[in-house]
Amino acid sequence: MVTSFSIPVLTAILGLVMIFAAEPIIKVLVIALGVFLIISGFYSMTIMSKLSAEKRFKIDIYIRGILSIILGILSVILPATMAKFAWNVMMIIIGVFALFFVVMEIYAAKLLNDAGVPVKRYVIEIIGTIIAAIVVFLLPSSFGFTLIKIGGIALIILSIIMAIIAWKNRDIIQNDAEVVDEE
Repeated sequence: MVTSFSIPVLTAILGLVMIFAAEPIIKVLVIALGVFLIISGFYSMTIMSKLSAEKRFKIDIYIRGILSIILGILSVILPATMAKFAWNVMMIIIGVFALFFVVMEIYAAKLLNDAGVPVKRYVIEIIGTIIAAIVVFLLPSSFGFTLIKIGGIALIILSIIMAIIAWKNRDIIQNDAEVVDEE
């Protein structure tokens, strides 16, 4: 029974951390974004660059990959060492570069589509990058902190729902049951 309540308790703790410590959560999100950018940059340069032999496509992919790696490294290293003003400026720069990546990704997807390569996955990546850019623009503002706190409240509500479900599905133990040994 303890294990069935551990996930709701951990979810509630995460929700409380998001409510009362929104700034560190934002830093963690930026670091996670940085790791994603580094992986995405290496992926673009090693895998996507092989999808087309066109020189402009390869240049586009390599530029995007290198910029992605640079921004990723900055996102991982700088959050712990930057003052608040510099932090806000960096977030805006990351948002602008994310939109720049979207433009480059649209161009790359068009070239791939023209070459007959399925681009559905790239369209999903473009949409995700646009959403990430919008979130990054909002994070430095008070709305970003409010958004994190709303997420924390949602996690606490979710943890309560999970605890109720765990309680309703708990093992029923009958204390007064008689044990009969058949020998």
